[in-house]
Amino acid sequence: MRLLAPLLCFAFLAGCAELRTPPAVNRVPAVLAPNSADPVRQMLSEATAAFSDDGRAMLRDPSRLARAAAQLELVTAEFARDPRWAPLPAAVNLEMRAARTELRAALGVRAGADSDAVARALADTHVALQRNDRTAAAAALEPALFEPGGVVVLARLANPGPLFQPRIATALAQTEVAGMEASGVGGLVGALDPDAMLINPQPGMRFGR
Repeated sequence: MRLLAPLLCFAFLAGCAELRTPPAVNRVPAVLAPNSADPVRQMLSEATAAFSDDGRAMLRDPSRLARAAAQLELVTAEFARDPRWAPLPAAVNLEMRAARTELRAALGVRAGADSDAVARALADTHVALQRNDRTAAAAALEPALFEPGGVVVLARLANPGPLFQPRIATALAQTEVAGMEASGVGGLVGALDPDAMLINPQPGMRFGR
């Protein structure tokens, strides 16, 4: 009984912390996954398609790149902080973080910038460009998050150079998440199914093998 009480207390506190954490659907700007019950899955799918050619199709299309970059930012953050995605192989998180680093370097995101703040700024930029308001788009790229901010970063969005790592990372993540869904492990299906397995029996291996 002496050992049981601290364990129950720990479980209670962990449960409270989870309840205090807003779900992804409340953290993601609506424009990045409109009307989606599973915004992380939708953002990953769209980002995978956007970066499938190393970003060449987004050349001179800063609005589209701003949205895809915001999606990659948030998917990377959600994989790291949402326990729903804990069963993913460690390689997925490593590749996604490397992709985020490459994309941040291309756009001039300041070191240590908060992922949610960066994603919101890029989402606001996308929205402004969609209505052809370049002044508002540049203003959204504030110097506190981007170096040096404004029109310089807007120009980078139009011509960021080849983006190899985002293609590699999103393709891998898409494959692994699809495997999780097929196996009923984690993700939206796992979160709703109380009997879904929470542990990959072969860590580091793809689900469904």
